[in-house]
Amino acid sequence: MKQIYLAIVAILAAVATLTPAQAQVENPWRGFYAGLNGGYAWNSANGRFDTITDLSGLNLNGGIVGGQIGYNWQTYQFLFGIEADASTHAGDDDTIVIDPGTMGAASLTADMKVLTSVRARLGWAINNWLLYATVGWGYGEFKFKEDAPQLGFSEKIRIDDNGIVFGGGVEWMLSYGVSVRAEYLRYDLSAGSNISTSVINGDSNSHIGFDNVDVARAALNIKLSN
Repeated sequence: MKQIYLAIVAILAAVATLTPAQAQVENPWRGFYAGLNGGYAWNSANGRFDTITDLSGLNLNGGIVGGQIGYNWQTYQFLFGIEADASTHAGDDDTIVIDPGTMGAASLTADMKVLTSVRARLGWAINNWLLYATVGWGYGEFKFKEDAPQLGFSEKIRIDDNGIVFGGGVEWMLSYGVSVRAEYLRYDLSAGSNISTSVINGDSNSHIGFDNVDVARAALNIKLSN
């Protein structure tokens, strides 16, 4: 995390030395760009352990950090772009205690490993501002770790899914070739897996899963070509 923060500070320092964007520059959004993003992701778990413990209490929400790269085509005020991005939880996870009976408590820990997407962007540029909608294909992976120390048991469950991603945002070119944005994305994902019956009280109905992921984030982009 420290390296990410230092990188952001370095980029912001470089931005301060750039000249302001000129409204009369033709097609200023056109070209390759890359950048960093950070924000917050909302998600809900579902499932049960035995007939007692409701696993929807697992909190899969948390801060996310990542990066993106893309290319824009611009003709007058109309923009079409392609963007790929990837994010991960910024150190957030959550643990819920499950009771395996008289042999001691067990725990189930959940963490989002990665969210990634490849999307098209359709936008309308107004001077230094860009309003856009986006749609594409996304992938998400979550890790669930089950521990029962007194039984000497530990198991990791990885659950992933892919599906449609859509959303929109607003972007502002604060200096030529440097822009900041705010955006919302919805990942239409849903997947689940059975939990091992090796833990006492686990049965064939024990399972865990995740549902749709909502993301609100800000991003900083640097233009790489004219």
